[in-house]
Amino acid sequence: MRRKVTIDDIARESGASRTTVSLVLRNKPGIGHETRQRVREVAEQLGYEQRGATNGAVEREQDVLNIGLVLRARKRDKLGALPGVNSFYSWVLAGVEAAARQQRMNLLYSTLPVDDHNEPLEFPDHVLGQRLDGVLLVGSFSEATIAEVASRGHEAIVLLDAPAGAHLFDSIGADGQSGTYVATRHLIEHGHRQIAYIGPGPGGDPNFDARQAGYLMALRETKLEPIYGRMTKDNAAKPTEELLYDNRGITALVACNDVFAINAIQVAKKLGLRVPDDLSIIGFDDIDLSAQITPALTTMAVDKITMGRLAVQTLAFRRAWPDAAKFAIVTQTELLVRNSVGPVRRPQTET
Repeated sequence: MRRKVTIDDIARESGASRTTVSLVLRNKPGIGHETRQRVREVAEQLGYEQRGATNGAVEREQDVLNIGLVLRARKRDKLGALPGVNSFYSWVLAGVEAAARQQRMNLLYSTLPVDDHNEPLEFPDHVLGQRLDGVLLVGSFSEATIAEVASRGHEAIVLLDAPAGAHLFDSIGADGQSGTYVATRHLIEHGHRQIAYIGPGPGGDPNFDARQAGYLMALRETKLEPIYGRMTKDNAAKPTEELLYDNRGITALVACNDVFAINAIQVAKKLGLRVPDDLSIIGFDDIDLSAQITPALTTMAVDKITMGRLAVQTLAFRRAWPDAAKFAIVTQTELLVRNSVGPVRRPQTET
């Protein structure tokens, strides 16, 4: 018995994407005349049989795209604990899901846990081992990890929450460097001259590296010396306490994200420092908790929902035009002024 010709056969022979072939066979608009004619000629040559009206439900089902959505997750120190996903991504995923429904995309969720050095601990082969119509890779992964995901044979890959770089795939990210530059300038304009940056060391997370670069850029403009507090999410309180104790002249902190900034507010209270009277603190991301703590955290807001929507639209574009140049979309951040930053009110001393 002769095997039925499929959309994949026509896509392979015509050089068009599977989505393009599907649109042509259903007489949908948006496809150029030459491409449309080439696809139809290949379909006829291969003997493709168009489904009739009685099979409409089957055709609609096959039009749904299966998209792997893989989220970066961090290991837990507690024995037997599952990897945790940053709460930042809850709003990113809301944007992804809303746009995916419009694009008839079925999302297959999984996590890709990494260690403190951003190295993968295991790959979700139960998702990446399937035949997928595309992959959304959510989180700031190392280039080696991205290459490993791509080696599974998935050509349509979009990096979400990834800094612009020499990627071989399309990426959507927030402008961390400019955002932290604005945050640091905000402190400088309030009279602060001894400003520390708190977060992990360089080389682990490209997003944090970009944010540190923005901090340094603002300091260089005003000839200020950088001060660093190196910590991890699992070990933040003690290093922050040591930083403030060893550098009594510090009057402001720039945190790589809101989690570290909120931790710093708690440490400052423990040390008897008033925020912002004695110590100003600014964060990055605008997670839900940043507006709920006391004092409410001044931060750089990321439009997380828009990032999710753009990722889905970019994936649809890449499937339709696989040979188009790769591109990086960088969304701007917005300074949200709340109550954790104020003018310098205590004498600044040498560190």
